[in-house]
Amino acid sequence: MRLQDTAPSLLLLATARAENNDTFFNPILPGFHPDPSCISVPDLDWTFFCATSSFAAFPGIPIHASKDLVHWKLISNALARPEQLPNLVIINGSTSGIWAPSLRYHDGTFYIMTTLVFDHEPQSNVSRWDNFLISTTDPYNSTAWSDPIHFPFVGYDTDPFWDPQDNNKTYVTGSHAYRIYPAITQAPIDLNTGELEYDPVILWNGTGGNAPEGPHVYYKDDYYYLMIAEGGTGIGHMETIARSRSLNGEYYHAYEGNPIVTNANTSAYFQTVGHADLFQDRRGQWWGVALSTRSGPEYEVFPMGRESVLAPVTWEEGGWPIWSNITGKMEAWPLPPSEPITQGEGDLINTPDHLTLPPNSTLPPHLIHWRIPVRENYQVSAPDHPNAL
Repeated sequence: MRLQDTAPSLLLLATARAENNDTFFNPILPGFHPDPSCISVPDLDWTFFCATSSFAAFPGIPIHASKDLVHWKLISNALARPEQLPNLVIINGSTSGIWAPSLRYHDGTFYIMTTLVFDHEPQSNVSRWDNFLISTTDPYNSTAWSDPIHFPFVGYDTDPFWDPQDNNKTYVTGSHAYRIYPAITQAPIDLNTGELEYDPVILWNGTGGNAPEGPHVYYKDDYYYLMIAEGGTGIGHMETIARSRSLNGEYYHAYEGNPIVTNANTSAYFQTVGHADLFQDRRGQWWGVALSTRSGPEYEVFPMGRESVLAPVTWEEGGWPIWSNITGKMEAWPLPPSEPITQGEGDLINTPDHLTLPPNSTLPPHLIHWRIPVRENYQVSAPDHPNAL
């Protein structure tokens, strides 16, 4: 790593922290909230929104919102109707199901791209990778998320991007599925039909770590930045980045300081850091989210599963995003002012559960089933069992 690549950014970051010294605590989304994809939406008073993976859970793809990056509220589940994704009933692996939803906002609409993954090919004529997109103009309402538009991407962890240098033409970027030559690939896509303009082309295969995946594309300072996860989601997990002057050019210019964030080969309490995303707040300050696990004995047991963590990021003009190390107590940029989220269906994520299940009520949106349930097998406050499930 060249000193001039990082020293000014780190000095500015340290100075900002010393002057402001705001703190928050990780994880921001505890317990089974992996693969966070987060955005801030100026059109909605710079509210922050995050989507996370749900694997076999239903309702799936929980959407959390916050005004201050500290208090997060479950506002909807983007997959809440069985008819949206009926094949969720036939997955059987513990790591099958919904992988790495990518949440983005464009021209007044929220979009999610993601993959329904099967353990193996479910039928001879059906791919293991079912990629689709859903959308809404009202993220606070589970019923407002659209039915899926499926598209033929051979791989997973798909991510939408609108090219500002080409009239906001839409592209899908994802992880190519075949392990013979794992790589990140990309193609133009029609969001109305799911049709790809041509077969995806290879952009980058990472720095040599296992399973290059979870791509996100950013356009900044006349560069296209491609940030990906590598190393698998175990203790070798890491996040790396490269850039190019053209969107579909090969990303040979990788950051010499890669990985940009990881806790691999350390004794840190927070391990498996990676699968990250970047966004800005109203002050223009950059933030990064990633998955992480809090370690149990010998870094082999992770009782809380994969959770979402937050860190301040320095990203100077023409430079690279410089992350802070992930710890429990974080010092950061000035946090946005605290303001409650009044819309949405659920509670703040740290609200204690006290479920009374009164007559004529429904299950709260944070209670989930494993796969799509048989509805007649469940009843809230049945006639002979009031205030019970």
